[in-house]
Amino acid sequence: MKAALVVLVLITGASHKVAFVLLGQPVTLAWLIAAAEVLAGAVGVWLAVRVIGRFRSWHCLRAAYGAGGAW
Repeated sequence: MKAALVVLVLITGASHKVAFVLLGQPVTLAWLIAAAEVLAGAVGVWLAVRVIGRFRSWHCLRAAYGAGGAW
């Protein structure tokens, strides 16, 4: 929650006069910060899905719960 607040403050406080050229188009700093936050969130979700998938297929869980397993 604190990270979202910091990102909102940075986006609103970012100068709209500062721009970078990306693929031939000027992009303001606020849009770059917002895009980075969305990309970081997507990567976090992807990693969480991978970790959950590996945890559920962990061999020790299958041995503890038997062949019928709780999963």
